[in-house]
Amino acid sequence: MRILMLTQWFDPEPTFKGLAFARKLVDHGHEVEVLTGFPNYPGGQLYPGYPLRLWQRESVDGISIIRVPLYPSHDRSVVRRTWNYLSFAIAATVLGPALVRRPDVIYAYHPPGTVGLPALALGRWFSAPVVYDVNDLWPDTIISTGMWGRRFRLPTRLLDRFCRFVYRHADRVTVVTAGFRRALIERGVAADRVDVIYNWAPEQQPEPLQPILHRNAEDGFHVVFAGTMGLAQGLDAVLEAAARCVASVPRARFRFVGGGVDADRLERRAREMRLANVEFLGRQPLAATQAILHAADALLVHLKDDPLFAITIPSKTQAYLAAGRPIVMAVRGDAADLVIRAGAGVTAEPGNPESIAEAVRKLAEMPAAERDRMGRAGREFYERELAIGCAVAKFDALFREAGPCRAPFRKRLFDISVALTVLLTLWPLMAIVALAVRLRLGSPILFRQLRPGWNGRPFRMLKFRTMGDACAPSGRPLPDGQRLTGLGRFLRRLSLDELPELWNVLTGDMSLVGPRPLLMDYCDFFTSREKLRFRMPPGITGWAQIHGRNRSPWDERLERDVWYVEHWSFALDLRILAATARQVLRAESVVEDPRSLMLNLDEERGPCAP
Repeated sequence: MRILMLTQWFDPEPTFKGLAFARKLVDHGHEVEVLTGFPNYPGGQLYPGYPLRLWQRESVDGISIIRVPLYPSHDRSVVRRTWNYLSFAIAATVLGPALVRRPDVIYAYHPPGTVGLPALALGRWFSAPVVYDVNDLWPDTIISTGMWGRRFRLPTRLLDRFCRFVYRHADRVTVVTAGFRRALIERGVAADRVDVIYNWAPEQQPEPLQPILHRNAEDGFHVVFAGTMGLAQGLDAVLEAAARCVASVPRARFRFVGGGVDADRLERRAREMRLANVEFLGRQPLAATQAILHAADALLVHLKDDPLFAITIPSKTQAYLAAGRPIVMAVRGDAADLVIRAGAGVTAEPGNPESIAEAVRKLAEMPAAERDRMGRAGREFYERELAIGCAVAKFDALFREAGPCRAPFRKRLFDISVALTVLLTLWPLMAIVALAVRLRLGSPILFRQLRPGWNGRPFRMLKFRTMGDACAPSGRPLPDGQRLTGLGRFLRRLSLDELPELWNVLTGDMSLVGPRPLLMDYCDFFTSREKLRFRMPPGITGWAQIHGRNRSPWDERLERDVWYVEHWSFALDLRILAATARQVLRAESVVEDPRSLMLNLDEERGPCAP
């Protein structure tokens, strides 16, 4: 398969799902192309050899990498950070269609949440399924880290609505914790479209320790924190724990490895507190960092005590488990559960210096053999359940499952061209119809209903209203035929009520020709063969529509839908469109109450057919 990796960050930037991930996918037989930005993370400055330009192509190990421009920044400024995210999203959306080859599947790495814009746009443009990999829950993360304060309430609400839209409209969503999965399901994402695939640790052999890092057993009990030092980490609590350890664990030495927006302030505070047992080593190459981890007595994970972080597993957790050293896990929820499950360390309360110091004391006083046992247990757990090979095998299966379900590219181009032309031509007629509906039936003018679309993904289908709101004494709506107005009969006879569906065609939710989208409730009763109708986008018209339209029996309509999917050709679409035009002009096969010919759900409720 041809896989497009869409990610704002890619090598040489430090990223978890970058070049190593792409290489593994190539090993599985895939062709990988990367659409990314010019490298500037984490310092916010462009890397040497990467001058900003409109685009740049390069190739590494046969992997094509396309870079598009962005605003380089990664500091505390909300405006600059926001523009950094938005600039890449806009550039990838605008330039992507012209620069990348048509993929079979799009893999999008989130964060930042703005990557959802090019992910969905390119998915619609290429008619390719989108696998959206959520490594950070937005907007929850930027709220919890304090990036956006109270004065950004409106942007936060808008971002929340955008992210929910992306989560619900991606074809498949992968998450890195079970807590993220629960959260997305609560936000309306179908449970069968969300998969948990844990992150892994970067794979590279540790290099020999530099002289400054050499140590022996008499050198103290070394606790290492390695990674980003930002607002989310809340590392003031760790400094205060180090101050307590001066008395309770005199051997304890705290080493901070890495950088971040809060690193300089933390180092200044440590000097102000006169903490002789704290050392900041700055950013180190990956191999050097891994060497430091392997040489540590204990490895520390800490995040602020926030509800979001209870469903988060910090990426350093996997690196710590792979290093085979005992862990002090000062994070609640999923991350703590993972370490407990692995038997790889002890837990502490986040934000509680006394609890962190006590966890360090517990490990320091533990026999070295017991600490080594914990480290081995963590390493074995990592190899068994979290290593890159395990995760890539799951992604490979997911890509192969999602990849074949897509519309041919020329079909999509034809849909866009025709829908746009008709909308631009008939907008005066649509305006007249909208006015007539408003005067006769009131507001709303459009009828919106959730229908199953491509791959079974729900979407809201649009039509002009044709019925009133009359109800029976029981409170239930009257049959469609009794609620249908004279205007509605006229609109249905000429199929004018279907015109708003051209907008669904433009957005990629529908096609001009395809299986007609039925009600969501009917999905429970499709057989495995009938579910093949979801392998193509639903259509305004289709093979079943020109063979009796709504008058055909249920089973015949579904079988004709499947036949269309199995025998699709561009010539077949043109034939169906021509036949539909004849039917509309002759007002053939129009039924006032289509549900009267559909499956009776009240009688058919029961287990789904195999």
